[in-house]
Amino acid sequence: MWIGSIRFRVKTKDSPHAGTDSLVTAKLKRDGHDIEEFALDYPTENDLQRGAVRNYDYIGPTKLPRNNDKTPELPFGIVKTPMPYPEYGVEFSHGIQGHFTLRLEIHNDDAWTRDSVELFVREIRLKSSGIDTLEWIEDSDWTAVAVWNRDVTMSTDSSEGLSLWDLTF
Repeated sequence: MWIGSIRFRVKTKDSPHAGTDSLVTAKLKRDGHDIEEFALDYPTENDLQRGAVRNYDYIGPTKLPRNNDKTPELPFGIVKTPMPYPEYGVEFSHGIQGHFTLRLEIHNDDAWTRDSVELFVREIRLKSSGIDTLEWIEDSDWTAVAVWNRDVTMSTDSSEGLSLWDLTF
């Protein structure tokens, strides 16, 4: 399975003191190994405030460069048609169930209480593009994968909450 785009829908709890001005990052992990890290931050918005719901989309080669799992890279100068992997995306050779972890980390002591985090993906698949022709094409629709809806308070101040929280699927 190749993931070409990923969306996190993040909901902040709608209660007093639930919002934060602290940076929160989401680290994508495969079998315990770090793949990519994303900031849950839109520079022009006050993101993780009380009751806020935001989609954080990471799409295409600049946000999800190719990261192979079990599919080996072809030697330099060797080309196959179709290639054994797409130009970009993250591979989960055995699917994401049991292999995917999303680590949330808060980077300051202004506590944040998340209400839920939802995961959506767009897969890249080999599809027929003509007679006897296959090519890697990303799905056009988002697929809902997981929902983590346990209220968790996060802060670098251990008396207020956890600084790291692993969401596993």
